[in-house]
Amino acid sequence: MTGPRPAAAALAALLSAGCAGSAGPTGGDGPAMLPPPERLGLEQVIRPDFSAMGESAARQMRERYEALARTAGDGSATAAELAAAYGGMGDLLLAARELETAEAYYRNAQALAPGEWRWAHLLGHLYRNQGPLDDAVTFLEHAAGIAPRAVATLVRLGEVYLALGRPETAAPRFEQALAVDRGSAAAWYGAGRAALARRDDEAAVNALEEALALAPEASGIHYPLAMAYRRLGDTERARAHLAQQGEIEPRPDDPVLREIEQRFESALLLDFRGGEALAAGNWAAAADFFDRALALDPDRANLRHRLGTALWRMGDARGAEAAFERIIEVTPEYSEAHFNLAMILAQTDRLGAAIERLRTVLARKPGYLGARVALARLLAVDGRPEEAQAEYAAALALAPLDAVATLGAAMTLGLLERYADAEARLQEGQRAFPDDRRFTRALARLRAAAPDGGIRDARQALALAESLLEQRQDSRDETLAVGETYAMALAAAGQYAAAAAVQQDVRSTAVQAGSAEAVVRRLADNLRRYERGEPAVQPWAADELP
Repeated sequence: MTGPRPAAAALAALLSAGCAGSAGPTGGDGPAMLPPPERLGLEQVIRPDFSAMGESAARQMRERYEALARTAGDGSATAAELAAAYGGMGDLLLAARELETAEAYYRNAQALAPGEWRWAHLLGHLYRNQGPLDDAVTFLEHAAGIAPRAVATLVRLGEVYLALGRPETAAPRFEQALAVDRGSAAAWYGAGRAALARRDDEAAVNALEEALALAPEASGIHYPLAMAYRRLGDTERARAHLAQQGEIEPRPDDPVLREIEQRFESALLLDFRGGEALAAGNWAAAADFFDRALALDPDRANLRHRLGTALWRMGDARGAEAAFERIIEVTPEYSEAHFNLAMILAQTDRLGAAIERLRTVLARKPGYLGARVALARLLAVDGRPEEAQAEYAAALALAPLDAVATLGAAMTLGLLERYADAEARLQEGQRAFPDDRRFTRALARLRAAAPDGGIRDARQALALAESLLEQRQDSRDETLAVGETYAMALAAAGQYAAAAAVQQDVRSTAVQAGSAEAVVRRLADNLRRYERGEPAVQPWAADELP
């Protein structure tokens, strides 16, 4: 368990050969190797590249590395002292997300102190993230043997077994974790997924509902819970949870990881943490990380840009606008700041100003595809579909295989009442982008609601909509759009009562989710049509363009 894996050994040998003559521990800032103390069976470790780090991070890394080099060169150093030195360097690399470099440091620490839970647990965490998962099992099992009440280790071990398709092995680990801490949402979530994989749907519902009660913000719980309810025949609850599905999963409280991250404070790490919080949808935490990073490095425009993004997503439009305006004042060529400022202007009912801002961006950078597509969409929303179509054509000249531009162009043809052309473009899009469900959804709506009798086809609309229902939706917005499409297809097929029931569910969910007033109004208008026994007469509105 402590020897280097063949790939790691080969990499070490290659780097060692490439760095011949400059491998000393206090050389330049380029990569080098630190030879291990003799006769201990340890691996060489790669010296981190400090040159790519911010000043604070580089200083901490360099000081810790030089302390390790001194300890490794001290013939009187004990195994415990060497383990702490190697592992401490691994901690900094882990905090900086340098997982591949951290691996050898942790392997040395674990080889020197095989009875120390910390190093086995951290190696398991590292392999869980970067693979191979079999190595994650090896070290997490070892860590669990050392500390059988360590909830974070038990939960992570169960998660790895689930990833390996071994729910029957995962379940006891989650049960062990719950025996220690009944308040661990992550352990309940794991137990629920293990039960679902074993088709024990009642147990899955019980565990997942417990997880959701403990962590209501963890939107990732909703999808497996919906699957369990669907298999139990409770379609109403299944539909309700599908409408709330997201990407945030409950995580176990891991004191050692928390301590590592708190110990390594730098603009670089705070930027990493902010990025992780953004990806998890934790906007307030992301904004806090970016704000703290800017206090350490106030001149980084990309940090301020990410702060603006986080502020906007958490609903602070004024703060986001100020952040982007500040970037533009200092760095007027920062195109992404202009773009995001345009998006804020558009979403705060300043459409004309947003359009002009995008035109300014494109005058500076005509090849900026995202700005070109956004301009086309805003022109369509502003009631100027002919101009929108011209911008989509320009976007497709830049990127003929861009899915968003292709779909936007097709839907704009529908706004121009060129339904046959829209149909042809959507069918081309289905062939070009077979995994993009938006083309199928738009085609289903065209078949259900196009005023052109030659295009409308209720049977095919319903078949397309039902095929979408069988697939997992990636967001609440997609779930709502699919539900609206299904209701439209049901109405086209004359099933008005069923259409009204589905549309009512979609509208209620949209209201609860705080959807835009125009969206709620459109849903209500079609609901009244279905209640009167009338089909929809417009496949989509301009604000539904991608």
